[in-house]
Amino acid sequence: MVAVVQVLDSLDPGGAERHVVDLACALARRGHRVDVAASAAGPLAAELRRAGVRWHVVAPERVTRRPCPQFADGLAELLGQVRPDVVHAHMHAATLAAARAVPRGTALVVTEHTEAPWRTAADRAHARTALRRAGLVLAVSRPVAARLSEQYRLPEGAVRVVVPAVTHGPSHGAAPPSWRGRPVIGRVCRLQPDKGVDVFLQAAALLAPRLPTALFPVIGEGPAAERLHGLARWLGLDGRVLWLGYRPDARTLLTWMDVLAVTSWTEGDPMVVLEAFTAGVPVVGAAVGGVPDQVRSGRNGLLVPPGDAASLARALHAVVTRPVLGRRLREGALRRAAALSFDAMVDAVEETYRDVLAPLGAARAARAGA
Repeated sequence: MVAVVQVLDSLDPGGAERHVVDLACALARRGHRVDVAASAAGPLAAELRRAGVRWHVVAPERVTRRPCPQFADGLAELLGQVRPDVVHAHMHAATLAAARAVPRGTALVVTEHTEAPWRTAADRAHARTALRRAGLVLAVSRPVAARLSEQYRLPEGAVRVVVPAVTHGPSHGAAPPSWRGRPVIGRVCRLQPDKGVDVFLQAAALLAPRLPTALFPVIGEGPAAERLHGLARWLGLDGRVLWLGYRPDARTLLTWMDVLAVTSWTEGDPMVVLEAFTAGVPVVGAAVGGVPDQVRSGRNGLLVPPGDAASLARALHAVVTRPVLGRRLREGALRRAAALSFDAMVDAVEETYRDVLAPLGAARAARAGA
C-alpha cells in the first residue's frame, strides 16, 4: 500500500482533471491511501466524495499557470498532516507548488499533460526547477515527452510515456429528443482560447447550409464562453449550436454524436478523444501534440491542419455523409479504445511509484545500518 497525494490546480471539469479523479478513485479501490489536493474545488469533487477519496482545498483562490506561494504553503501543511509516500502533481501551478512543498524523504512524481506552448521564459525556468526535483516525470504522449527532453534537458530515463485511458464505456441513455434523426457534430472541451472552439464554429457555419438539419452541441464551460456565444450569433448559428455547459453525463451524450471535432491549437493526449473512441464515435482532429498518436487518419478518424475551418468542415461532412467511411471509422474507434486498457495504465502508475520509492527506501536502510 502506498500513501499518495494527487495534486492538481482545481476540480473543475477538464481532461487532465478527469484523468486525476479517475486515477485517484482507481488507486483507492486497489487499497492505496489516496488524498487529492487542489487550489479550488469544482464539480468533480462529487465523484471523489462518492468514491470515498478525501479531497482538500489548500489555497485561498483558484490558481492556474502561475507560481503561488500560498498554494505551496497550504499543500505543505497538508503533507505534514497526511505524511504521504508519494506526491503526484499534475498541471503547471500544482507542479510548482508540489516541488516547493514536498519534504525531504517524500517522492515526487509529475505528469505533464500538454506541450504548454504558452509558457514564457520565466514559466519554463520555474518548470525546469520543479521537473528536476521529481523522481520521475510522466508524459501523456510521445510529443510531450520529446518537448520535455528538448526544453528541459531532463536526465536520460527521467521521462516515461504513460498514455491516459478511460475507466469504462459510457452508459447508453436515451438520445435527447431534438437530436434524433439528425446529424450531430459535437465539441467537448473547456471554453478557452487554446481549444479552438472559434474554428469549430466557423466550420459549423460552412456546414449549416449543406447539412440543413445538423446540430452542433458544445459541451463545456470556460472564460471564453461569452465571446464564443457572440461569434455563433454573428455567424447565424442560433438554434444550430447548442451550448450545453458542463454536463456530468457528457460521456453518455457522446454516444449520440456522429462525429467529434477536436480543434485545439495544442494538446497533450486529450481524454475526450479516448472517451469518443470508447463510445464508438470517430474524431476529426487538428494534427497537433498527441492527437495524431490517437487519431489515425482514415482508420478511426481524420486529421486536419490546425486552424483550418474549411478543411475541418470538409472532413466532418465526409464522415456524416459517406456511410462506408463513417462505419469504417466507428469500427476503428472501438478497436483503438479496446487497445488502451485503463487497468494497464494504473499498473504503469503503480510501477512508477515503486520505482521512485526504491532509492528512498535504500537510503533509509543505509542510514539505519550506518
